[in-house]
Amino acid sequence: MPRKTKLSEQTADRLYEMIADEGIYAPGSKLPNENELSAELQVSRTTLREAISFLVAQGVLEIRRGKGTFVASELPAAGMDLKELSGMRSRVRAKDLFEMRLIFEPATAALACQRATDEELELIRKKAEKVEEEARLGGDWPAADQEFHLAIMRASHNEYMRRLYPIINGAVNEILQINHNRQHMLDTALADNRLILEFLLRRDEAGARHAMSIHMKHLGYILRE
Repeated sequence: MPRKTKLSEQTADRLYEMIADEGIYAPGSKLPNENELSAELQVSRTTLREAISFLVAQGVLEIRRGKGTFVASELPAAGMDLKELSGMRSRVRAKDLFEMRLIFEPATAALACQRATDEELELIRKKAEKVEEEARLGGDWPAADQEFHLAIMRASHNEYMRRLYPIINGAVNEILQINHNRQHMLDTALADNRLILEFLLRRDEAGARHAMSIHMKHLGYILRE
């Protein structure tokens, strides 16, 4: 029996329609505040946050600290139908998205070792430090962790992988929504990120590939708990 579509997924679909189909919120524009938008969509603020998190992962929305939530200046490329992806998300379990990360991200880490500039490696290091800082302060460490992985993806200088990242990254939000052991996930992310970073800074392709693969497998174990 198909799983009933969650209200947050329906809300993400509706918000995407308002952006891409109806033009109510144009690329680069700021969304109304949380209270106004949740009232407009007739959902709770919790449901709205989940919907926004999904659209952020898909590259449709951007959260700018201290400024609000904005529509991306450039929506995902043609051929990536976000309505279709959102519908797929309601049918496919988190582990299936997670398996995509296991396929792509170890190879991406190896490519980053080959192709990253020194400046890009320094940026990756700073992103890793940001994850540590957010964890220490009780902040939004999952968002910082996604930025860390995105920096690695960009440093691979593979345009196709970069465009796939919003889909791959959906696994993170899926896991966070269905798994309640966030502390275990945090501890795992911090330890694994340190190892991944170490190999990246050494430009050790084999080490970075294996470290990223181990990280993906660790998250898979947590997902099954």
